[in-house]
Amino acid sequence: MKVIERKASDNKYLHRDFHISMNMLMDYICSVFGENALIEYLVEFSSAFHAPRKEFLIADDLASLESYFREIYKKEEWPVEILMEDKELVITQESCPGISHIRKAGLEPIKQYRETYGTVYEAMCAGTPYEYRLEYFDDEKGACRQRFFRRNMP
Repeated sequence: MKVIERKASDNKYLHRDFHISMNMLMDYICSVFGENALIEYLVEFSSAFHAPRKEFLIADDLASLESYFREIYKKEEWPVEILMEDKELVITQESCPGISHIRKAGLEPIKQYRETYGTVYEAMCAGTPYEYRLEYFDDEKGACRQRFFRRNMP
């Protein structure tokens, strides 16, 4: 008998089903409590989950945020264009990995799915020297352009 020892870190990173469960959770919140409750939930989620990224932005460290996104999209094995120059980070994608996975599973993304971008990253930037703009978002495929840029400070 051969004993094989494995750790979770030995496995390939895959969290695609997270997108399905998040979509189901968002649908439930909207159905039961309404769209305003979904927005409140996403702000709370962002505050907890993105606390380390918010610290990058507070410290004026946009390069660490760029590295975070590069690593996430690499793990997702998803094609994306990430450009950074002069205190601005721009992320452009032809489709969203979450929406693509949800549709591949035969499900429909919730109408408010774009809030997983807009609300979440706006909340992450609140109280930092940076702003976030979702410049466009295609609800069908999730194609979008996102910008993180330095606020005009007084």
